[in-house]
Amino acid sequence: MTKAIFLDRDGVINEPCYHDELGIYSPRNVDELKIFTYAKKACKKFKNLGYEIIVVSNQPGVAFGIINEEELNKITERIQLEIPEIDGFYYCTHHPAYTGKCRCRKPKNGLLKLAQQERGVDLGSSIMIGDNLSDIEAGKVCAYTILLADTRIDLLSIIETKKIFPDYIAKNLSHAAFIINDIYNHTYEKHTSSCDCCWRFGHQDAASLRKNS
Repeated sequence: MTKAIFLDRDGVINEPCYHDELGIYSPRNVDELKIFTYAKKACKKFKNLGYEIIVVSNQPGVAFGIINEEELNKITERIQLEIPEIDGFYYCTHHPAYTGKCRCRKPKNGLLKLAQQERGVDLGSSIMIGDNLSDIEAGKVCAYTILLADTRIDLLSIIETKKIFPDYIAKNLSHAAFIINDIYNHTYEKHTSSCDCCWRFGHQDAASLRKNS
């Protein structure tokens, strides 16, 4: 079996879009896609550490009719072209209001389980990286979870309320690669609150919640 880095897409690999009336939304076409400059370098580092890289992303815009499958595929192809290190893409295109409940929409772990079955991924050696707590919840089946939250202080209070604790919090994917390099080399304990790049979430409930999940 292989180990994998599971990546959410929007806000992790590429910038989310913003419109005064629409608010924050996923790119609807290739022209709206803006890949973070550091994403490719981070993915190269993951590959050098022996991880497969698998994107797992909710894309309910398909269910809403905001984007069709063809445009979604074009966006995927562009990301794959610019970051060929990515090994696979798994999308949930459902939304309960339009398609009913499904097993793949995060915070459920259906996308990760599907990758496990199709690609022989060892979830117990894998890592989930995302910018929302739904990613962290889905990633409980993995060895570690990393929440990307540069300035989203609101997420920290939500963490306390929902009792969904990531193992680490990083500023962005580049900093997450820094953490994972140290996880690989078993020097991850240095990521404490004194680290200026990223920090380990040391909440007293975190260990017990992971153990009981």
